[in-house]
Amino acid sequence: MTGIENAQYDLSDAQFSLETAIDLLSSINEDSKAPELNNVIQHLVNIKNELASSYDELMNVQNKIEH
Repeated sequence: MTGIENAQYDLSDAQFSLETAIDLLSSINEDSKAPELNNVIQHLVNIKNELASSYDELMNVQNKIEH
């Protein structure tokens, strides 16, 4: 496995972990109604989206290297 593939795996794993945390916090948020929790959830969603973008960029880099 190349360094890029390792990084892609780590980014994918991080996205999954964030998704799990977002789901958990969202279910807690339904009961708590704390506006601060909404901010945390939105921040985590933004981070997850940034990780997905980085993953896609690494895929493009890997494709350029391999071809």
